[in-house]
Parts: sequence; structure tokens; C-alpha cells
Amino acid sequence: MARDGAAYSLLIHIPGTPPPAAGFPLIMLVDGRALFAAAVMAMRLQAGRPGVTGVGPAVIVGVGYPGDALFDVGRRAGDLLPTAGGADRFLATLLDEILPWVGRLAPLDATRRALAGHSFGGLFVLHALFARPSALAAFIAGSPSIWRGASPLRAAETRFIARQDGVRPRLLVTVGGDEQKRRVDDSPERAARRIMARMHDNAAELTQRLSASGAATCTFTVFPDENHISVIPAMLSRAVAFALGHTRASGECSP
Repeated sequence: MARDGAAYSLLIHIPGTPPPAAGFPLIMLVDGRALFAAAVMAMRLQAGRPGVTGVGPAVIVGVGYPGDALFDVGRRAGDLLPTAGGADRFLATLLDEILPWVGRLAPLDATRRALAGHSFGGLFVLHALFARPSALAAFIAGSPSIWRGASPLRAAETRFIARQDGVRPRLLVTVGGDEQKRRVDDSPERAARRIMARMHDNAAELTQRLSASGAATCTFTVFPDENHISVIPAMLSRAVAFALGHTRASGECSP
């Protein structure tokens, strides 16, 4: 239960190995019920071959909601969209309440903490980057639904670029190659929605602006032949490599 009375369900993986001297790296996930298991498996697979992947064991925290639904449609909209103060409130819960609590369960490396999310969660990650860029070292925005918060997000982006604190966080933005393409079986309404959402173009343009500004170290990755849902496992695998690996994962390219 958060200080504001909101109830969350936490899924936590703590490695069974001794922690590094600086503590374990950390990846926090929003929509934890949907993303946690795949992220843990991706981390365990990559950490099993550190000589190949550069990835070691990490603490993974999935922040979700009570109940069995993978995505709680109502709760996530209130927490993840940068409107009416919901995203600011939820971000404070993550960073000021949940993160310190997890730090009491396992030692954490303060220089290797990451936040990842998909869709509304990807939009929330961008909001977190712009609002509190020094709180985490890496931000992973999977298929961010920029169209749902374009105006407040762009204003926050402008403030983020204009700041003078010298902090330059790492940002990975991913999208499925088929998210913006019209399918032959699309209804007219679905085709119009694809055009309106501009999933690929919005993500690419934002990454290009941030990269050109020098305000963040940006990487933009497209996963060919993946749609808005099928892209999730690929995004999580890349998120693990990006957040935990010592070098940039192969296949990534900065705009």
C-alpha cells in the first residue's frame, strides 16, 4: 500500500548469487504482471553466458496491480499517462517508496538502475526521463504511446533539453516494425488509428530530437515484423542487454 492509499502488487526477483561490491543492478518494470516473467527469463538467460552477453545477475522488480489481469486498463491509465498529475504521483511512489523498500531487501548499485515499460508504460518511461533524469541511469521506452500524451510530453521534453545540470541519461526507444503499417485485414477505423498513432514516426522523431540536443544518450531500435503485442518479448530481451550489458547490444543504432 502506497502512502496515498493506492494498492500495488510487487513481483521481485533477487539473484541467489552474492552481490557485487557495489550491489546488484536493478530493472524496474511497470505493468509488472505482464512483463515480469519474460524480463526475468531474459536476464537469467543472458546472465548465464556473461562472456558472450556482458550481462550479470540483477534484481528485477515488476510493479503491477492486485488481481489476475496482465494489464489493469483503468489503473494503468491513471498511473502512466502524463495528465492530471497521475504520472507524477506514480513516479514518486516508484522512486521514493518502492525503490528504497527494495533496497532494504537486497543491496543495489545506485549507478546501474533502469526503468522499462511498454505502450502506456513506454510513454511513462519518457515522462520519468524528463521529470527526474538523475534518478536512474537508463530508461527503456518500448512502443511508447506518444500520441496519448503528445502535448504535455513535448512541453516536458523542451524543459528537459533546456536544463543545465550536466546529467546525460541513457535512453533506449524500441518499436515493432509492423506497428504503423497498414494490414490488408485492417478495418477503415483500424487503419485510421494506425495513421493517427504514428507509433514508429513519433518514436523515431523524439529519439532524433533528443540525440541531436545532446541531452541524453539515445538508441532507437526497430524489431522487424513485430506488432504492438508480439514485440514485447523482443523489447524486454533488448532492455536487459541495454540496462545490464557493458556494451551496446548488437543491432541497435542511434538515429
